[in-house]
Amino acid sequence: MIRVSKQRCLLTFLIFLIALTFEAVAQENDHQNDKPALVQAVKPITGTRESLAITYPEGVTISVKLQGTQRLPLAKGEAKVERKRGATEIEIELDEMKPAKLFGGDYNTYVLWTVSPEGHTANAGEFIVRGNRSKLDVTTPLETFGMFITAEPHYLVPFPSRFVAMENTRPTHRLGGVISTSQIKYREHEGVYNFERETLANIQETKGESRSDIDQAKTAIELAERAGAAKFAPDELDRAKNDLLKAQLGVAHGTQVGTQTIQGKEIVRIAFEAQKLAEERSFQAALDAERQAHTDEAARLEKNIQEAQTEAEKARLLAEQRKMQFEMEERARQASESAKAQAEREAQAALLAKAQAELAAAKAAADAEMARLAKAQADAAAAAAQQQAEAAKKQAEEAQNKMQAALSKVVETRKTARGLILNLPDILFEFGKANLKLETREVLAKVSGILMVASGYSLSIEGHTDSVGSAEYNQKLSEARAESVYDYLLKSGVSGDIMNTKGLGKTQPRASNDTAKGRQENRRVEIVIEDKEGEMKF
Repeated sequence: MIRVSKQRCLLTFLIFLIALTFEAVAQENDHQNDKPALVQAVKPITGTRESLAITYPEGVTISVKLQGTQRLPLAKGEAKVERKRGATEIEIELDEMKPAKLFGGDYNTYVLWTVSPEGHTANAGEFIVRGNRSKLDVTTPLETFGMFITAEPHYLVPFPSRFVAMENTRPTHRLGGVISTSQIKYREHEGVYNFERETLANIQETKGESRSDIDQAKTAIELAERAGAAKFAPDELDRAKNDLLKAQLGVAHGTQVGTQTIQGKEIVRIAFEAQKLAEERSFQAALDAERQAHTDEAARLEKNIQEAQTEAEKARLLAEQRKMQFEMEERARQASESAKAQAEREAQAALLAKAQAELAAAKAAADAEMARLAKAQADAAAAAAQQQAEAAKKQAEEAQNKMQAALSKVVETRKTARGLILNLPDILFEFGKANLKLETREVLAKVSGILMVASGYSLSIEGHTDSVGSAEYNQKLSEARAESVYDYLLKSGVSGDIMNTKGLGKTQPRASNDTAKGRQENRRVEIVIEDKEGEMKF
């Protein structure tokens, strides 16, 4: 009986030890499960990519080809790059493009990126696709950089996505060693965007301008919601949603494209701000929760150490406490380094953006100054031309007045809108004929002498008759008399290049043909002296 009792006691003790062991293991597992999840100061990047960097010399325009990747294999483009006065101007033309919206999902537009030798990327501008072509003119402060184009959700993205559509190639410039190239690495965007197609190789091209401003606004709001803006930036998110609703109503009622563009870009700006606030605030909330969990864990360990029943248990708990402190310090160090690196990247990006903005402002100011100078020069030239025209007009008027005064002493001369008109009456011709009388020749000799000392005019010699006789007879007589005057002036030295004749018959009477006096006045030859655009001199 005694032997059986001892065996039962030993079995009971073994069962008790096993139970204690299982309880300790369960408590350890519970402690492990209670540990807080890690909070990352910087989101993990999806990878890095290389880009061909080119150093552009001052004062030389370099042509750089851009070629499509597997995303847009047929796309091609050319960039004219010129560095002057500390800034680099880039003019890009693209061909065989297809709208980024065809990738589906979150993608809506194309963005040009510049990447520095340090790997810092900068959003240089958005491409608007018209048909299958697009153009973009931008400025960067960088001297050495690579260029590439990505499909993006909206125009304000701060980092490039992995959907690289085009990249710059090695330039074909023939200046020997003036240009240097190198491979540089940059980080692709940390976020994950939805898409339906990896490539647009088999997608047909579209026609017309592809505007995606409202689609960009919708996607920017969706990205903000994914970042937790509904919880961490509700005011900004609601404002963006309300503005989007108004813009969509405007589109339904036929709002102009320019208005849609302005509204869409403003909504993107507001939604992107909501996304950034949500990311910052959610990170801070998670960080605060982790710190609180660590504090609770440290308090639990300290309490257990104080209540430890054995030295072995106390030693185990102290080791666990040291391990936790080491992990906390290591994670704090990593978080600090990551945050510092992120801050440096953001500071570099901010400096680059500021430099780009300053360059753009300086360029705009320079353009405005050039426009002002051009206008001033144009105004000065116009004023000088006006003064010259007025002086020439005054000179011509003076010459015409002097000529009129000289001619009036020889023959009847009157001033009209056409110019000076000399009247040779019928009495200077033989009756019913075109032959010049002697006194007519004397008058024309004096007239030609005056004309020979003048310049900058033309002569129209016009014959007229009264209404007596047939129209055919009067027409021929008027033409013959005009020709007789022309011939005499030509023999007297007046150039035939400045003279022409015409017969007007009875079509332009000066007086009534009902009286003998009126008919006599209508029978005449008139010499019209016309000024050549204010060039008359006398």
